[in-house]
Amino acid sequence: MYSWLEAAIDDGAEIVTANKRLARDLRTAYDRRMLAAGRRAWRTPRILPWSAWLRSLVDSATLPAHVPLRLEAPASAVLWERLLREAAGERLLNVSGLVRQMQQTWQRLQDWCIATADLAPAAGSEDQRLFAAVAAAYERELTANAWIDVAQLATLAGRLVRDGHLATPCLLLHAGFDRLPPAARRLFAILGERGVGIRAAPVPDRRQSLQLVAATDADAEMRAAGQWANRQLAANPSARVAIVVASLESAAERSARILREGFVPGWQYDDRVRRRAVEASYGSRLADYPMIAVALLWLEWALRGLSTREIGTLLRSPFAGSDAPSERHRLETWLRRLPDRAWSAESLAAVLAAAPVDAAPAGWSAKAHEVASLGRAKEEAVTPAAWAGQIDAFLERLGWPGDKPPDSAGYQVLNRWRELLNELSLLEPVRRRLRLPEAAARLASLAREAVFQPEGDDRSLPLLGPLEAAGLEFDGVWFAGLEAARWPPPATPMPLVSRSLQRRAGMPDAAPGDTLGHARRLLERIAASATSVVLSWPLAEGEAGLLPSPLLEAWRGQSAAEAADPGWFAARLCGRPLEEVHPDPVPPVRPGERVGGGAYTVQSQFGDPFTAFAIGRLGVRRMPAVEVGLSASLRGTVVHHALRTLLADRPSRTRLQRWSRAERARRIRSAADAALLSLSRHADALLQRLLALERTRLETLLHTFIDAELARPEFTVTGVETELALRREGIELELRVDRIDRLDDGSLLVVDYKTGATRNLLDAGGAPAEWQTVVYAKALDEPVGGLVLINVDSRGIVYRGIGHNIPWNPLSAGEWSDRFAEWSAAVDEAIACIAAGDARVNIALTTEQSRPLNVLSRAEVLKRGD
Repeated sequence: MYSWLEAAIDDGAEIVTANKRLARDLRTAYDRRMLAAGRRAWRTPRILPWSAWLRSLVDSATLPAHVPLRLEAPASAVLWERLLREAAGERLLNVSGLVRQMQQTWQRLQDWCIATADLAPAAGSEDQRLFAAVAAAYERELTANAWIDVAQLATLAGRLVRDGHLATPCLLLHAGFDRLPPAARRLFAILGERGVGIRAAPVPDRRQSLQLVAATDADAEMRAAGQWANRQLAANPSARVAIVVASLESAAERSARILREGFVPGWQYDDRVRRRAVEASYGSRLADYPMIAVALLWLEWALRGLSTREIGTLLRSPFAGSDAPSERHRLETWLRRLPDRAWSAESLAAVLAAAPVDAAPAGWSAKAHEVASLGRAKEEAVTPAAWAGQIDAFLERLGWPGDKPPDSAGYQVLNRWRELLNELSLLEPVRRRLRLPEAAARLASLAREAVFQPEGDDRSLPLLGPLEAAGLEFDGVWFAGLEAARWPPPATPMPLVSRSLQRRAGMPDAAPGDTLGHARRLLERIAASATSVVLSWPLAEGEAGLLPSPLLEAWRGQSAAEAADPGWFAARLCGRPLEEVHPDPVPPVRPGERVGGGAYTVQSQFGDPFTAFAIGRLGVRRMPAVEVGLSASLRGTVVHHALRTLLADRPSRTRLQRWSRAERARRIRSAADAALLSLSRHADALLQRLLALERTRLETLLHTFIDAELARPEFTVTGVETELALRREGIELELRVDRIDRLDDGSLLVVDYKTGATRNLLDAGGAPAEWQTVVYAKALDEPVGGLVLINVDSRGIVYRGIGHNIPWNPLSAGEWSDRFAEWSAAVDEAIACIAAGDARVNIALTTEQSRPLNVLSRAEVLKRGD
C-alpha cells in the first residue's frame, strides 16, 4: 500500500494530507516499512494534515515581526459574538449556534477566496445582510488590531512565501484532497514559483473484486458488514479492513454498536477490548465524556447550588476523588433522605458538620470547602490564562480525575481537556480580563463544541464516513448506506451567503451538478481504494421501500447479492435451555458472620427468601428516592422522632391524663422541635416554609395521638426505641423496637408505629402480616401479653392488635399462648432457613415488588420460564 510513499520521503518531500487520519496512517505505514527493512532509527518524515501544516509553515517565518497575532478559534468566536450582538441587539435567541455558523461560513469564504465586500451587494435575505455586516466589522477589527485568524492562514502563508520570509521544502505532495480549495491552489502556485515541486500523491486503483449487496434494512446491512470484516480478518489477520457508511455523522454511535453485533458477536458480555473493537471516526462532544462532565460539574458548583441528584453524580463518579466508595455511598444515601434543594458548597459543608460520623467522610467536607473557596473568588477579574491555571489547580486539589490511572482513551481525553484550558487562555487578545462565571461558561462552551474521538489501536475496525476515508488504502472495504435518498447526499450550500455568489465562485454544493459530481468522485475513489470491495444498500426503512443509489449504475452489469445477516447475538440464545455451568449454592452463615436488617430480614424471609438473603447477608439497601419537599419516609421519620421525645420519660396512662393543657402543649412543642431540628438547622427559605407547615401538622397529630392513648385501658410505657438482640441458630439479630408498654396484668405489649396508609397486623388468614412484632416479642425476657400496630396518621389514629387483656382482638390466655407459640416456632424456622443459606426466589411477586433485586435474582427470567 502507498507504493509512492517511501520514494517521496527519500526525495525529501513534505506530505500534506486532507485529514488527520490519513497523516497518521501514512506515518504508521512508513514506520512499519523501516522496521521491516531492519532499520533501528530513521528521520521522522514530515507528514501533516492541512491545518497543522499551514500553522507550521507560518510559524517558520524568518522575520516574526511580519506575522500578525493569530487569533485561535475560541478567541475568534468571542469576537464574532461581540460584533453579532452589536449588530443584532437582543433579537437573537441562539447566539452561540449562529456564531458557529458564521465562523464556518467565514472559513469557506477564505478557502474560496471571496472578498468580504462582495457579500452585501449579493445578499438576498435579512440573514445574509446581517452576516455581510458582521463579517465586514470582523474584518475591520482584524485589520485594526493587526490580527489574523486561522481561516486566513493560507493567504498569509502565500504572502510570506512571496516575500521570502518562509523556509520552503524542495518537494510537496498533497494527498486525499477530493476538493482542493482555491486558497490552497493559490498557495501551491506561489510555492511553485519559488521552486517547490508540487505534486498530487498517486491514487492507485487497487480493486480486484467488487460486489453489490442488498440488505433487508440498515441494521441487517451493518451486521452483515461486521460479519464480512470478521471473516476477512480471520482469513488474514494482518489485512487492513474498513467499513465506510454514507451519512455516518447522523448515527455514528448506533452504527458502531450494530456493526459490533456482526464483527464481535456477544461483545456486550466480554471485556473492554471487544467493546472497543470498532473505532468510529465521528467522536462525541468532549462535554459528554464522563471525566469532563464531572470536571465541569465541579466548576458549576462554585457558581450555583447543585441538586441532590447532581451531588450524587459526583459521589458516584470514579473521577471525583479518593474517598472510599463505601463512604461516598453512605453520604449519598444520607443526603437522599433529606429534602432535595440547591446545595451550595457552604450549605453542604455545614450539613456535613452535623451529619452522623459514618455519613460524612472527611475528604468530602474538604472538597466542599475547596469549592466554596473558589466560589468566593468568582467576582475577581483576572486574565483568561490565570483562570485556566486556577481551574486546573482547583480540580487537582479536588482529586480529579481520580486515583485510578486512566487507560489509553482516558489519557487522550485528559490531554484534550488540557488543550481546552490552553484554548481558554488564548482568549486574552479579545478578553483581557474576565470573571469566573464567564470563564466557566466559555470553558463549558468549548467542551460542548469540541468533538473528540480517542485514537484506537491497530486491532480496531475503522468505521468511517466517506470524507474520513479520503486517500486511505485497504485490503478490503465495505461501503454501506448507498440508497438513493442518501447518496448522493443532500446538498448543503451556505445559507448566510447568496446562492448566486456561491455559484459564481464554484463553491461546494452551490449547484446540483457539483454535489452529484463530488458524490461520484467519492464513490469511485472508495471503490478503487481496496483489493476487495463491497457496495451495499438497505431495501427498506420501516415499511417504506428503498432504491439503490443511481450512481451504482456504473456497475450495472453486476447482479446484487443478498446480505448474509447474522442477526442479533441475543436472538441466538433464545430457546436454549438454561445450563448450570457451575453450581454456586449460598453457603450457610459462618461463625462470626453478621446478618443485618434486624426484624425486617426475618419479615422478608416469609415473603421472599432471596430478599432476606440480599438484605441480611449481602447488605443490599434500596437507595432512597430524591424528592422535593418532605417525602413520606422523611415525614414518617419525623413522627417517630417526635413520639420518642414525647414519651421519653416513660409515662403511664394516668400521668398522661394528669398533664394540664399547658403542659401537654409544651411537651408537644418540645417534641416537634426535637424532631425537626436536624432539618431546620440548615434549611433554605422554601424548606423553612414547608417545615412550618409540617410543624403545625405534627403538633395536631400529637394532640390526637394523646387523646387516642387516653382512651386505652391503663398502661405504662417501659421502653422507647429499645435495643434488643435475638440469638438463634448462630445468628444474632440486632433489633430496635419502637415502644414497649406494661399492661395492668404485668405482661408486656409490643408496640410498632406505622405512618401513612393503615397497615394490618394480621392477614386475611389470621397469620401475622407484620412479623417484626413477633420477632421483637421473642427477644424479650418477660411474658408478652400482646402485639399492636399503631397507625399514626393525620386522618386518624388506628390500632391493629392481638393478645390477652387488650381491647383490640382480645384472646383468652390459652388462645394467646398457643397462637404466640405457633408464631414463635415459625420465626425460629425462618431464622434457621436464613442460617442454612436459603435464597429461593418467590416468582409469584409482581414485577414492581421484585424490581429492586431483579438484577441479582433474575426473577423475571424465572417467571418467564427461560
